[in-house]
Amino acid sequence: MNETLYIGLGYIGAGLGAGLTIIGAGLGIGKATAAAAEGTARQPEAVNPIRVTMIIGSALIEGVAFFALAICLFGALNLSKPKTAEPAHAPVAAEAAPVAK
Repeated sequence: MNETLYIGLGYIGAGLGAGLTIIGAGLGIGKATAAAAEGTARQPEAVNPIRVTMIIGSALIEGVAFFALAICLFGALNLSKPKTAEPAHAPVAAEAAPVAK
């Protein structure tokens, strides 16, 4: 296959992976925020512990999402190129000694 095809497929895979990562992180943080808002509505006096727990959980979700995005970026930059064999180099010719006349 052509080298540009491998590079293109790597970019497509990285884009899809990044998109799925962002969607998953958005859904996770949204669900955590919704649960925190519901918990605060049920027990207004527990707003501080709920807020702290939600922020810690959201930070962990963001960290995992950032790690996944970095993996997608590294995959697009390095792993999409196929390993090609190095061409055999011709042996270097020795310099000829000057010819005496």
